[in-house]
Amino acid sequence: MDLGERLKALRTAKGYTVADLSALTGVSKPYIWQIEDSRRRNPSGEKLVRLASALGTTVADLMGAPAGIEEEVLESVPDSLRDFVRRRGKVLGVRREDVEMLKHVHYRGKRPDRVEDWELIFLFIRRILG
Repeated sequence: MDLGERLKALRTAKGYTVADLSALTGVSKPYIWQIEDSRRRNPSGEKLVRLASALGTTVADLMGAPAGIEEEVLESVPDSLRDFVRRRGKVLGVRREDVEMLKHVHYRGKRPDRVEDWELIFLFIRRILG
């Protein structure tokens, strides 16, 4: 099941029309239709948060992300990346392969050292390449 199918299933399970969900979230009806028809494959994080909240779920569940990242994966990452994954990973839909990629991020010999920085990098990469 892809994002569009999950969104439509959750919306109909709640008894919402597209117009209802649009009114609850401030996300336009055409935008919701495009997600449900799989024509918009990379919706913005802000809109996903609004939709997930209105549907009583998380962004991770809406995106079909696994329940969590295994601890052995997190053993080999910087402390700040581990904290990011533990605090925000499920909500943002961080997957194992994302952690594997992020643990190699260096810029001019430095790594991010704050949870907020890891989140920005993750969201930027997902938005550009997602």
